[in-house]
Amino acid sequence: MSLSYEPIAAQTEQEEHLEAILRSLFTDQARQLARETGFVQRRSPIDGAAFAQTMVFGFLDEPGASYTDLQQILAAQKIVVSPQAIEKRMKESAADFLSRMVESLLTVLLVGESCSLEWLSGFNGVYLQDGTILELPDELHEHWRGFTKDPQMGTRAGLRVQVRLELLHGQLQGPWLQPARADERSGPSSIEEHPLPVGSLYVTDSKHVTFARMRHHNEAGRYWLAPATLCYKVIDQQGLCWELPNLIATRVKQGHQVIDEPVRLGVQDRVPCRLIAVPNPAVKHPTPAQVDRRPRIKGSRHDVQIGRKKAFKSQTKCKHHRESPRRRELSHWIVLVTNVPASHLSAQQARELLRARWQEELLWKLWKQSNHLDVWRSEKPMRILCELYAKLIGVIVQHWFTLLGCWQDAHRRLVKASKAVKKLAVSVVLTLTGETLTLRSVVTRSQSLMQRCQLNPRFKHPNTSQHLIWASG
Repeated sequence: MSLSYEPIAAQTEQEEHLEAILRSLFTDQARQLARETGFVQRRSPIDGAAFAQTMVFGFLDEPGASYTDLQQILAAQKIVVSPQAIEKRMKESAADFLSRMVESLLTVLLVGESCSLEWLSGFNGVYLQDGTILELPDELHEHWRGFTKDPQMGTRAGLRVQVRLELLHGQLQGPWLQPARADERSGPSSIEEHPLPVGSLYVTDSKHVTFARMRHHNEAGRYWLAPATLCYKVIDQQGLCWELPNLIATRVKQGHQVIDEPVRLGVQDRVPCRLIAVPNPAVKHPTPAQVDRRPRIKGSRHDVQIGRKKAFKSQTKCKHHRESPRRRELSHWIVLVTNVPASHLSAQQARELLRARWQEELLWKLWKQSNHLDVWRSEKPMRILCELYAKLIGVIVQHWFTLLGCWQDAHRRLVKASKAVKKLAVSVVLTLTGETLTLRSVVTRSQSLMQRCQLNPRFKHPNTSQHLIWASG
């Protein structure tokens, strides 16, 4: 199917579109999915809509929300229950229900106003794609299989999540979920199953652009841009076969400050493309002492264990990374390959666009650091799955609000935007109940919120209130 969408021009129309999406997703669609998955089997105050709103906006408001925090979100919907009532619903049917909610996001595409980057207006969208692996407890290996079956060798359960971001309008496709051991270049997130529109530009890592995909993109009329790898065999215009470091060194001796020439990649494939190499200003010529220095130690935060706040120090040794001589030869150059003609994209523009690939990494960084996508406070497997799915839905909703708020500004800061969305999370829940949000209704809901704001009774060391009650009797 085609993924080319025209942006909604008027801001009011965008707001109405987002409101329609949220109301449909968190009301009728949530109730239907709750029935289909067996999460709701009889009439109950906590139906699919109430549970979905509580989980998604509860963890969006407070990533480390407790059952009491979630109970207050329910109370904002005039559903007053105990925190234990929410805890009892954290079962497999609830995880299946929230998983189906995540799948329903794949059919929703919200497009914002284009940011002011006129030199990219000639492309039918600029797409970035990246993913991450979320390590899960071993008990969940039947749901999401990890890299190993041996519990002594590492995690047995893991979830691979991928999203695709359109840089100009902020359109977000996904999230696509896969087992951690699955190939990230195949499955529902692949170009084959979800193709890009004709005339679009795909900026991605080199592992996502194989020779077969390069040829397929060329034939389909799609553009691509990726960093070059050392394993490429390059055929120049004279038909000579080069290794990439040797070609760069030869062009430098010939006096080229910037290398930009048509080549063919692969001895057998011979895919036509454009090779671009620009000097890397961040790297200076190393001295002999710097070349022989001790290799950089990777994993300096080896004592951090994903998924737990109080983690034990890792017993594994630090990994060492030593740069190969061939890699060192190219360290002073930024080398990339693309099929975009020079009339559409200059060498310096291609270099800057390759830098924009980091925006996808920053998106995942935001979701992990600010929304705690990979951290949970419980050790119960089903509670962890429910929390993870709810946070995935929450970060997508957060991105939708960001599209309407500041995506048209090229200098936007997603961290500040996410904080603004979190402050409005509870207000969104209040508006989804169907009543007009006024000051009086907010005060009324605050009274409902505080009905169960109580201290837990203590028998060994009673609270002061307990002493006062006893004294009155």
